[in-house]
Amino acid sequence: MRLPTDILSRIAPLVILIPLAACSTTGAPSMMPTMPTFAPVRPPVNATLAQPCIAAASSKYFMGESNIKAIDAEPVGGGVNQVRLKVDLRDAMCTVTDKGKVRSVVDTMPKSADQLAAEEAAARKAAGQAAPVKKSKKSS
Repeated sequence: MRLPTDILSRIAPLVILIPLAACSTTGAPSMMPTMPTFAPVRPPVNATLAQPCIAAASSKYFMGESNIKAIDAEPVGGGVNQVRLKVDLRDAMCTVTDKGKVRSVVDTMPKSADQLAAEEAAARKAAGQAAPVKKSKKSS
């Protein structure tokens, strides 16, 4: 027995619209527009403080200066400033005098074992030493 095509033409739109009705939301729409959130705008860091810190961090982390950014600077007192640095994925703190002499660059994030191994290998390479040969374990 065959259904008449007239019935199929009436059922087909309903079959298509049922999944769309199931996907619709039942809550009241919000009249408040959604606003994107942005980080606060900070004034640029003084170049006489940032550049020596970036150079010192570059030599400490064995990275190019283009991968290091000065985020913020705040005076500590006595002509000493602390500059926050973003070094690739890590954060660091640089202590620098008003004249541009870097006192220290300190990592403010803990390092993973991979980072430690990479820094050791880079230090050995810079010193001209060959990388240690890994000994293979023999199973008996």
